[in-house]
Amino acid sequence: MRYLSIFVLLWICQVSPAQVLVRNVTVVDVEKKKLLAGYDVITADGRIAVVEKTKKDRSTDGLSVIDGTGKFLVPGFTDAHVHFFQSGGLYARPDVIDLRKYRPFDEQLKWVHQHMDDFLRRYSSCGITSVIDVGSSYHFLSQRDSFNRKNDAPLIRMTGPLLTTYVPGPYKELGNESPFAMMLSEDGVRKSVRDQIPLHADFIKIWYIVTDPDLEKGARKNLPLVKAAIDEAHKHNLQVAVHATQRITAQLAVEAGADFLVHSIDDEVISKDFIQLLLKNKTVLCPTLVVMGNYSKVLGHEYHFSTYELEKANPATVATVLDYPQPDTALAANYIKSIQGPMQMAREKKADSIMQVNLKLLVDAGVVIAAGTDAGNIGTQHASSFFLELEAMQAAGMNNWQLLEAATINGAKAIGEENDWGSIAKNKLANMLILDASPLEDLANWQKIDWVINKGYAFPPSSFVKNKPEMLAQEQLNAYNAHNLEAFLAPYADDVEIYQFPNTLQIKGKDAMRKAYQFVAQSKGLYCRLVNRIISGNMVIDQEEVRGLGPDTLKGIAIYYIENGKISKVYFKP
Repeated sequence: MRYLSIFVLLWICQVSPAQVLVRNVTVVDVEKKKLLAGYDVITADGRIAVVEKTKKDRSTDGLSVIDGTGKFLVPGFTDAHVHFFQSGGLYARPDVIDLRKYRPFDEQLKWVHQHMDDFLRRYSSCGITSVIDVGSSYHFLSQRDSFNRKNDAPLIRMTGPLLTTYVPGPYKELGNESPFAMMLSEDGVRKSVRDQIPLHADFIKIWYIVTDPDLEKGARKNLPLVKAAIDEAHKHNLQVAVHATQRITAQLAVEAGADFLVHSIDDEVISKDFIQLLLKNKTVLCPTLVVMGNYSKVLGHEYHFSTYELEKANPATVATVLDYPQPDTALAANYIKSIQGPMQMAREKKADSIMQVNLKLLVDAGVVIAAGTDAGNIGTQHASSFFLELEAMQAAGMNNWQLLEAATINGAKAIGEENDWGSIAKNKLANMLILDASPLEDLANWQKIDWVINKGYAFPPSSFVKNKPEMLAQEQLNAYNAHNLEAFLAPYADDVEIYQFPNTLQIKGKDAMRKAYQFVAQSKGLYCRLVNRIISGNMVIDQEEVRGLGPDTLKGIAIYYIENGKISKVYFKP
């Protein structure tokens, strides 16, 4: 019995949230738009227990103390629009570009399930402590709770399959992996809503798609089904999110009681009447400004990853984008020609302009705006795309206070949970970030994260992602192909050694490596194709083909040794 008691005590200590005191910090109150300087914030049992002025004589017994002097405490960020059944890579949407003969879609879905833990850790490392999946499947719903219980994973809110009148071909016959539930009758729609209740869907999502050439006629034809879904969801105290990118579908959805519009209206500049409708109904809107442009950039062979993206995004999904126009160059050539055509470019420019104008009109009128990326779609990476979306929202005219609201409390408002999380207040969920500089002065300061407090636990942001050997090898290969020298060097140890196989030392130290590899940033035609990879413990062996360093394709083997989370030695064999 004595040993059992010790075991139980150890188990309790491991799973019980720590009590954290952030002392003498400036609290960013996103609800009242105030900076509260010189405050103490204490967490207990995963919640915020104390928010009050600093007391010099405050007891610190049993508390993990973090000195917040000169720092800023903000609520954890929320990405209010993600899709976990999509990876963000080239194979994520077979209804957009069908590459299933190269990677069957069931294998793609299996890969995403297996890498959910990595995606979630990447969100946490970026300070995104809450994510809202606005279109999932029964399988992902069943997986959600196992991650919600993890201390290092963000809070997850998730709907089940999208209720829709149109299902793209590749998504049919997927069983519990299907992200769609067909709306055929009002009774059937109500049943589809009830089917999600046993799996505790956090809200309901409608994909309000109109295929009729007469947009308004088609929208009104489907309206009874939309109304039935919203009515049934509200009967069960579930909020309803609606995909509606045309003004008429958005208007009809809001009139029917939609709580959350998950995209911008991109077909016309909105009217004062439409804005008043949103205000009257307290409807939240998520603009998703970058996702469609990302499709065009990837499929038009124009996507350029930033250093931040190369560091934060999953390297496997980034690789699929960098490898384009592989694996089907003939198919890719058709996409590139179409997307780079003048008519298509003009349409996209017009839609982007309308979305920016509409966002400014909505913000100025006081409509609640939630920041969300639509992450998982082709080119819109999980976690790393969040700040690209914020930059686009800022460019549309939102100031930093408005962005902070959109990135924190407004995400909680989108699904009716603002009383439980999204701001720093007593009894709310203890999801917070300690920043080294003021988030109101510069959007770049949002990335200067000293600590992530997630569910009451304090983590250094670098502690979340587990860089496996193959990930480090892929990160440096991605940066090589992206012609980003600093990102290329990042996975290497400061004292790295580069050898010509078997034992001729050619380069020692990262500084020497930086000088030797200047060509990475200078040779724009440079591309390294991974032919084959073998992983053995802390060693990764890559068979590679390099183009762009001369008239001939160079072929060889690279052997990477990983120690302490960095590449410590490399052996090259022609």
